[in-house]
Amino acid sequence: MSQESKKVSRDNQILKKHVAAIHIGAKLSLLQRKLVNALLYNAYDQLLTAQNHEISASVLCEMIGFDSKNIGYLKGALKGLMETVVEFDVLEEDGERSWEAMVLLPYAKIKGGTCTYRYERALAEKLYHPDVYSKINLSVLREMNSAHALVLYENCYRFEGIGHTAWWDVDVFRKLMGVDTMSSYKPFKALNRNVIQPAMKEVNKLSNIQVEMETRMKGRSVTGLRFIVRPNRQLSLVGMETEDDITQNPAYQALLAEGISKTLARSWLLEYGEEHIFDKLDLASSQAASGKIKSSKAGFLKAAVEQDYHNEGAAKKKALEAAQERKAAREKLERELEALKTAHRDAETAYRWSTAEIIEEAFQGLSEDQREAVAAEFQLGLSSAIYVNAFKKGGWKDRLTFPDIKKFWEDRGLALPSPAEWAQKNGSKEPDALKLQVEELEADLKKTVVSV
Repeated sequence: MSQESKKVSRDNQILKKHVAAIHIGAKLSLLQRKLVNALLYNAYDQLLTAQNHEISASVLCEMIGFDSKNIGYLKGALKGLMETVVEFDVLEEDGERSWEAMVLLPYAKIKGGTCTYRYERALAEKLYHPDVYSKINLSVLREMNSAHALVLYENCYRFEGIGHTAWWDVDVFRKLMGVDTMSSYKPFKALNRNVIQPAMKEVNKLSNIQVEMETRMKGRSVTGLRFIVRPNRQLSLVGMETEDDITQNPAYQALLAEGISKTLARSWLLEYGEEHIFDKLDLASSQAASGKIKSSKAGFLKAAVEQDYHNEGAAKKKALEAAQERKAAREKLERELEALKTAHRDAETAYRWSTAEIIEEAFQGLSEDQREAVAAEFQLGLSSAIYVNAFKKGGWKDRLTFPDIKKFWEDRGLALPSPAEWAQKNGSKEPDALKLQVEELEADLKKTVVSV
């Protein structure tokens, strides 16, 4: 299959998601939010008819843009979903509010490269209602880099046809974004600067919509906000309802006729190609006709496709050589990435220590009473006990609280060098430039995974 056809197929992954679920109150990580959508997409056709749902772990990782082979990390994310109680707080059509709470994922299992999971019946019914769908594009979710951007996209995309979202009370919006318990985001200015603006920037850059915030004021305070939603013509994506080159492919249709799921049939066609699929379909049919299949025809077909039954020789050798070349190229990039990450960490540490020395000198220049007052003032501004304990242990050189430390002293009028100024003065590499190189190389590595 061509790279172009792969891209179209991925762009066609549209999830129909219950509107109430988009108002989920649970505190989920970015990876977990992507998992919620990918698992629902995979299970949707049989959401009410099957107790358990299955998906290849590798296909699941591809769907959410998780390229790591660290299955342990994926298991941890699934376990997090199993430990998450979600609440639905929805304004019903009759004007009454409806509140419900339930476990997001009661069961999950990974064995032999396959992920098996199930939903509680009450949640499955809530997710299935066709009259309250909101289309969420999985190809967009796969590219999202922050949970705030993903939540904003989920809550704005369904209003594209209307042109704007409903008005949200600021406190409701904080809860929607999962920052309602963080005191540092209580001022709207901080919420806007650190949550809303970065999320809007990512949505406008990566998704198929463009959003613009409007606010409602009471005196000088912002009491409500909504978003103007417009289609992003450059990134407009086709829905699953529209037939594409995969759904029209005869091999895909033949797989569905044999009882293969849509998700698995699509992934096979993308991974192995039409010729390979027809070869294994013919093999399964001939083996079934001769009575040589002891289990099920679908089970034999799965093994034939994935284990390449009766496909020895030059073609297999060529494929193996190509895979080895890809592996070698990837390993080279991984070594380069590790070296860059080390250089970035070293530069970041050197800059932090250099800046901390300036801060420490200013701090020591204060009287003892002033030093105690300044340290106490700084700790009061930290968002959690974790940050306070880290500062108490590491002082003004602490890595975890360094961004807060730098801003605190700059607000007090202390002149501190920027990373670029520090690098130029010391003949060092700029930490931000190294970070950009790391991100570019990580993007290259992601491309190598997609092209395999």
